[in-house]
This record gives sequence, C-alpha cells and structure tokens, in this order.
Amino acid sequence: MLSDRLALAFPVFAVALLTALSFWLDAVVRTADPRDAAVRHDPDFIVDNFTARQTGPEGLLVHTLRAQRMTHYLDDDTSHLEKPYLVHVTAKGLEVTAKADRAQLSGDGQSLRLSGNVRMTRAPVAGQSELVLLTESLLVNPDRNFARTDEPVVIRNATSRTDAVGLEFDYDTRQLDLLQDVRTTWQSPSARP
Repeated sequence: MLSDRLALAFPVFAVALLTALSFWLDAVVRTADPRDAAVRHDPDFIVDNFTARQTGPEGLLVHTLRAQRMTHYLDDDTSHLEKPYLVHVTAKGLEVTAKADRAQLSGDGQSLRLSGNVRMTRAPVAGQSELVLLTESLLVNPDRNFARTDEPVVIRNATSRTDAVGLEFDYDTRQLDLLQDVRTTWQSPSARP
C-alpha cells in the first residue's frame, strides 16, 4: 500500500519539480525587455575586413572606406572602426587619403571622426608636392570635402613643416586655415629626412 501511494505521488512530485524548474530557468534566461536594447550600448553587428564604396551621380567612385573591423551600435546608430582607411577622390580628381588607429562613423555617414595616429595625405597636384597632415583627432566630412581638428597638427610637404593647433581644410579648393600657434620651418627638398 505504501508503495502504491508512493507510485501515485511520484508523478505529482515530478510535475511539481519540473514546473518549479521551468519557472527558475525562465527567470535565469529571460531576455531583456526589447525597449532596453535601444538604451544599452551593445553592438548589433560586427563586420571584419569591412569595405564600403560610394559613387557619385555619374557612377564614378567618390570614396572608399576600409577597416579591419566595423562594429555597429543600435542605440546611437554609430559604427566604430578599427584601423580605418579612407580614400576620397574629389570632383576635380584630387585624391585624399586618411588613416588612423580607430574612427567613429555617424549613422547618416556624413561625419567620420578619426582618432589615434591620424595621417591625412593629399596627392601631389598642379606643381604642388604631396601634403601630409598628422594629428591625434580629425573630423572628416567626405561629402563636403572638408576636415577639421582643434588638436595640435603637423603639416609637411616637400619644402616645409608647419606646426599649429587646429585647422580647417577644404581639400577640394585646397584651402587650409590654421587656427592658432602657427610655426613654419622652410627647408630645401634635399635636406628633408
């Protein structure tokens, strides 16, 4: 008789135990409220060996952006790039490249903030030598052919080195405005290291 009662009680005990276990598992693995996902700064996708190209209305390549890794965040719609490399060709055919340790691309793609060992290079053009710009942070607006920084910057070409703090560079018109503390050293091309 005792064994009959135990035999009848065992399934009830097993169901009760499984129910309790189910509630516990649900509480442990419950996913976060979807509304919280927009608040957290978690990546929604990651791309290794990232490459993006943009063409103009005529179908000609305007710029190419490459990175070792691109991580996109949903909460602020930004993309964080590791070892970014931007190649931009202006409407006048002038090639400008920029590279850095990392960058942040805005959700609308209108601004690229490069940081860490930033190097922007303007190819030689119309009797002017290559221009190299070195800084730690640079905001680039590729669609406007414009770059800006408030950080210290070094600008080199074949005959000079200029140190300044802050600049604005319209690389389509080749206008370069240095904002403050400008010092230039002129040297012959053969004396340059």
